[in-house]
Amino acid sequence: MEDLKQEQDLKEGLSMFATNTPTVEQALEYAIDAIDRGDLKLGNQALGWVLQQEPDNAVAWLWMACTLPDEQAKRGCYSRIS
Repeated sequence: MEDLKQEQDLKEGLSMFATNTPTVEQALEYAIDAIDRGDLKLGNQALGWVLQQEPDNAVAWLWMACTLPDEQAKRGCYSRIS
């Protein structure tokens, strides 16, 4: 049941990006809110969109590292910041 709700949240969140073009700031806020709620998958998806728009966005890379379980992948995000 929890997985179904998370999947619905992901679809709703991503549909927001498909129907309305958010600003990078709005999408970043959306991602951070999702991560703060514990929805790392949704946060990761939103951050992916942010990073497509602004590949050098240090804040997005920092938060992206929070969504990844692998230490090497986290280090890759951190290396994009410096």
